[in-house]
Amino acid sequence: MKVVNFLSIVDPQKCNGDKRCENLCPSGAIKVVEKIARVDESRCVACGKCREVCREGAITMVRRSEPREIVFDMQTVSQEKIQALCEKTFLLPDMLICACTGTMVKEVAGAIIGGAKTPEDIVLMTGAGSGCGIYCMGVVFQLFKAAGIVIPDDPRWKNLPLTPRDIPDKIADKYPEYYFRGVI
Repeated sequence: MKVVNFLSIVDPQKCNGDKRCENLCPSGAIKVVEKIARVDESRCVACGKCREVCREGAITMVRRSEPREIVFDMQTVSQEKIQALCEKTFLLPDMLICACTGTMVKEVAGAIIGGAKTPEDIVLMTGAGSGCGIYCMGVVFQLFKAAGIVIPDDPRWKNLPLTPRDIPDKIADKYPEYYFRGVI
């Protein structure tokens, strides 16, 4: 679960419309319209990436009047389907997938079963990927792949292999002492 206490605000006088913020926003909250970045408050997860990348200093973070919680309701999907999807990826449901938000593998699997089709959906449904996005997104891509969902290319997401199962057989066979195969 992620509690969102802040919101990105754009100063239109400073914004140059270069789309750097739009290209990094994990939730799709920022869209550049008529050369000015605009923030959809309902989608902003206060990751701060937009502020960090803005060369003009046009983006600030302000406290929301009401905090917003991002949490996936696990009761809305079949626990058996979650378990089956996790087994396809050799992941345990109670494993931590996103240290930034404390999101578990089962929550992301549940969100995928519940209708998530993109990493952006995962961010908005579970909060995973709304922090650094470095470690969790590789596992998110594994879960999408196991569910038969192909993620289109997008500058916000990189499908980086992060587990021993992603090592090519040629490399695993060359270095058997590392036990790339046969580990769960």
